[in-house]
Amino acid sequence: MSRIKFILLWLCAFCITNLSFGQQDTKPAKCTNPGGGILVGGFFDVSPGVGCLNFQTNSGTAIVANAKDLTGGTNFKDLGYIFNFKDGDNIIFQPTLETSKTFTQPGTYWILQGMNINGAAYITCNSFELVQTEVPDLDVSSCGTNEITLTFKKSAANDKHSGYRILWGDGSQEFLSGITPNNFPFTKTHTYSGTPSGQPLIVGRYAKGCESTPLPFQFNVNNKPKISELEGLTGGTSNKITMIEGSDGKAYTIEQKPKNGNWNDTGMKLTRNIGETFKTTTLTGFNATTEYCFRLKTTDGCNNAILSNEVCTIIPKATVTSPKEVKIDWNSPDPTVTRYSVGYSESPTGANPNTGAPVTPTGTTYLFNALDCKKKYDFKVTGFVGTTPNQVVIKSPTILVDPAVSAKLAAKTIGTVSVLNSSTIKFSIYEAGNKADNYIFYRSEGGPNNFVQIKQSTENFYDDKSVEPAKQQYCYKVEYQDECGNTSEPSPAFCSIFLTSTRPNTLNWTQYVIPAPGTFPVDYYVETIDESGNINTVNSTGDTELGVKIQIEKLLESPTTNGEAKFRIRGVQKVKIDIGGGTIIDFPFEVYSNEYIFITPAQLYVPTAFSPNADGFNEVFEIKGRFIAEFNLEVYDRWGNIIFESKRLDDGWKGTASDGVTPAPAGNYGFKVFGLDPAGQKFEKVGSVTLIR
Repeated sequence: MSRIKFILLWLCAFCITNLSFGQQDTKPAKCTNPGGGILVGGFFDVSPGVGCLNFQTNSGTAIVANAKDLTGGTNFKDLGYIFNFKDGDNIIFQPTLETSKTFTQPGTYWILQGMNINGAAYITCNSFELVQTEVPDLDVSSCGTNEITLTFKKSAANDKHSGYRILWGDGSQEFLSGITPNNFPFTKTHTYSGTPSGQPLIVGRYAKGCESTPLPFQFNVNNKPKISELEGLTGGTSNKITMIEGSDGKAYTIEQKPKNGNWNDTGMKLTRNIGETFKTTTLTGFNATTEYCFRLKTTDGCNNAILSNEVCTIIPKATVTSPKEVKIDWNSPDPTVTRYSVGYSESPTGANPNTGAPVTPTGTTYLFNALDCKKKYDFKVTGFVGTTPNQVVIKSPTILVDPAVSAKLAAKTIGTVSVLNSSTIKFSIYEAGNKADNYIFYRSEGGPNNFVQIKQSTENFYDDKSVEPAKQQYCYKVEYQDECGNTSEPSPAFCSIFLTSTRPNTLNWTQYVIPAPGTFPVDYYVETIDESGNINTVNSTGDTELGVKIQIEKLLESPTTNGEAKFRIRGVQKVKIDIGGGTIIDFPFEVYSNEYIFITPAQLYVPTAFSPNADGFNEVFEIKGRFIAEFNLEVYDRWGNIIFESKRLDDGWKGTASDGVTPAPAGNYGFKVFGLDPAGQKFEKVGSVTLIR
């Protein structure tokens, strides 16, 4: 047996239990001072000197070759190797030659070579390093529309890298070399001309030749997210949002606002995962009658806002206009809507669906004239913005239409209240189509504040004969019912023109108003009525007050006047009326007020003296006057005795004593004139008259 084999086997007998399977970074001490008569010398190669653990392999194999003696030759024998030699290990060789070893844990592994050269034992050591690569530790941010910034962090993983290879995904790659731990952190910016055609990757490089597993990073040229569909649910209290596009894996904040209001964060986010073409979520807690708008928001690496398109809700409203017809109205959610469609079906069965009723692009009204009041219906409005493939779809919540009970019929908005005479007012309703089945009339006295029901009728007018139109204003409302028993909303108040006078020689009256759309200003015509009933228009105005002194005086000039100046107001208001066939006319609606009478008090003209001396002048004490309905004259002597009485204006005192024959002596005589004017007001005048002889 050779000496080296003897030594090795002898040592093995004592040390085999000291073998271990770790590794160490520093060269074992026995590689330079083996002891026991063993010398240091010889050469060999380890291939490769470095192994890499990465995505491609989970192990590394060290292969030894090219063993040489002290002079670089091959004059040796009994060649052997110990792999993973460490401090504390003994020099023990396997019985058979082993020239390779596979390792799975990172670290430095020492390989000891032994050989017999001319009867002496020689050893030498080489190392094999297995490097555990780590992916780069970085942040990815983008700024603007096409710029990306990689931030390389200061970390244990990055401190081991000596460089990087970046494949930007647009056909270009970039090498960063000479990196030391002192370089961290640092940034690298790249500008794209468009969306990368390939997956951007970054590889960490090591000084000993290893490369890390390629790390993919995301960059989509800051693609904006898009709301492709907005659908109202649960009657409008919930809204379902569908998002497309944007960046994979990025969380987008959902913002909402009332239309024309301020944006608010809903606290909810939408994230479209890799491989998903869309993502949906439903938001709750909305007011069903309020228009809301939604958008998605995030920020780029420069904290600039990245916003999606803005999409607003459609809020439908149903108005049952007849037992057969419903009008669906809705708001315009976007000025660029290209078209709408209205879908409907029977509720709740969904029977007889129609999902494509067309509506003109700019129209926001749809009439359905085939209602059956024994059924219920669900309607939904869909708006389309743009064209496919970039079309945005907005769906309203479903609205329930129940012709029998669910909706109030629209109120009547055109009506007139006209005074026919001193005890009758006519309230009339204008209707373009057929009459309703039943009408319910209400009245309020003294203004539009306290309405009480006064009559039900199958006629669309009411002659109210329990009124005093000269004393106060009367207002009316009406409701109507269709054949299914549906009741309309109450109409607005329609009021009489109440004519009065709050100042001398001035007329004042309340307004005549038809509260319907398409009305014109009211024209008021002031009319006079003489004692024969003749009517004349004396003035016109748009105001509700007019001075009429001249008109009063003119009326009183009539020799047959009884002291009354009678007026009334004729109000005329034009309203746009659709008479069918697309023809609209300006139709004048005319009403009359009560009559108002200015009463002129009795006018008396009393002489202060008279001379009954047969000369033909001032022979009689005679009272002249106008506007006198009842007349009395009494003449007194100096003792207060009545010496003359008359009940006629044309019957005067001729200056006689109480016998009516004997001339009364000259002097002063007292008199009293009294009576009633045409309005029933008393008048009286007391004085004295001088009788001259």
